[in-house]
Amino acid sequence: MTGPLLELDHVTKRFGRVVIAEELSFAVGAGDTVGIVGPNGAGKTSLFGLISGDLAPGAGHVRFAGRDITRLDSAARCRLGIGRTYQVPRPFTDMTVFENVLVAAQQGGGLRRKASYAAAASALERTGMVSEANTPAGRLGLLARKRLEIARALATGPQLLLLDEVAGGLTDPEVTVLVDIVRGINTEGVAVIWIEHVVRALTSLVDRLTCLYGGEFIGDGTPAEVFANPRVREVYLGSDVDASTIETLEVDAATTETPEDADAATAETLEVGAPTTETPEDADAATTETLEKEETQ
Repeated sequence: MTGPLLELDHVTKRFGRVVIAEELSFAVGAGDTVGIVGPNGAGKTSLFGLISGDLAPGAGHVRFAGRDITRLDSAARCRLGIGRTYQVPRPFTDMTVFENVLVAAQQGGGLRRKASYAAAASALERTGMVSEANTPAGRLGLLARKRLEIARALATGPQLLLLDEVAGGLTDPEVTVLVDIVRGINTEGVAVIWIEHVVRALTSLVDRLTCLYGGEFIGDGTPAEVFANPRVREVYLGSDVDASTIETLEVDAATTETPEDADAATAETLEVGAPTTETPEDADAATTETLEKEETQ
């Protein structure tokens, strides 16, 4: 395939006077790793909605694998190869881990019989969930739920995986486990776009970082370049970010593992903000619109 895997072409979305996206143009190639940061209410989850089909743009075009998918709904986009996770995992708690992933393979990926079972088993293996396949999802701890959320997305057979704050609420060792899982998925050729407040998770994985603010991209480049951008430092990290913090980010971006010797002040700076309310998978259109409004406030 020539050209980008995903392309947003001057995409605009507003809810009344609230601007979600203002003529956003954005391209991601096959196998790329891209991180997205920004303060709460910047429109990050709404951006995922525009990519996945949960939200329809008011103007502009969304293209995937060379095809204009602007008018396709989320189910159609999922079957084309766009998988996503949500900020708060909401599995079917009375079903086993395997059954949860099987539903994703069948309903999201459109697979049947042996093909769906094979996809579910593969997704569990890739996320380290095989030993918990027969465990009811309601009994899982937070890390296991996060891994199940990724497994459900993988079972649909994505070429592009959208991760929405999957590291939120995890300990440092758990974040490392999650980064290793995502790295393995990317090594298989799956492109990854990852929204995250736990910045050290991003800087240990992604090659490119963008900062979203007020429905616009205000920074785009390597993690070190983006965090050295004065406007990004002002609106996201805070105006009091000093040279030592930027140096820590540069080191973090240049390694494949999370630094363990960062001091408490740096860690606090990196974990800016808190996860916002996600758009539930089963929310109707009215609820989705309300939640997206809340995110921008």
